[in-house]
Amino acid sequence: FEGNKGGPDPVEIVEEPREDVKVTENGVKFWVGLMSQKTGFYCDQRDSRAVIQSLASGKRVLDLCCYTGGFALNAALGGARQVVGVDSSAAALARARANSVLNEVQDVCEFQHSDVKTYLSNAVNDGAPLFDIIILDPPKLAPTRAAVTKAKRHYQRLNSLAMKLLQPGGLLMTCSCSGAITQSGDFPNIISESASIAGRHVTFLRHAGASPDHTLNPGYPEGKYLTNLLTYVH
Repeated sequence: FEGNKGGPDPVEIVEEPREDVKVTENGVKFWVGLMSQKTGFYCDQRDSRAVIQSLASGKRVLDLCCYTGGFALNAALGGARQVVGVDSSAAALARARANSVLNEVQDVCEFQHSDVKTYLSNAVNDGAPLFDIIILDPPKLAPTRAAVTKAKRHYQRLNSLAMKLLQPGGLLMTCSCSGAITQSGDFPNIISESASIAGRHVTFLRHAGASPDHTLNPGYPEGKYLTNLLTYVH
């Protein structure tokens, strides 16, 4: 820098930034792309992924909007007999497949490149085999309060289709990361209405948000953005 008087540079770059790093969460290993969406990993769902791992033994599991396989890998390592992950991002699925190899569960996991609504509609129409556990964790559908009404219809459509792919007595872990939906407190009602559309009934087993390290400031209620519901679908 000008005016440094010949002294050492104030910043020394000793290593090029790495795009991929390997992390371990609850015993599950992941390749994380730091330059990817959400810096490559959704830490806010850590505790809920552990819940899926504890429930998956012997089950057939569908992970919708699976990104790099967070829920899918936990299910596989929890002893699921088959895991299917679906996402619209080819790049995310490439990492999901690499992560399945990293955890030596590639023989249990199958990842499909598809729009989730299209996948669900086709599976329901084709009479595809039913699942024991489904995770539905879509991207933010209501970026503003003005979008809430439209987002509710979208949530109802996705969740009602997902319920139609569940065995009676199956489990649906469904999520909303839209702050406007979470802060309204209406997400459980949306899921109940989705069950009616699907001709099913639900019992809520768990109502959670982001992991505890995502602390809430009372002066910033917008920080409460995530709802995670585990439901028993009759």
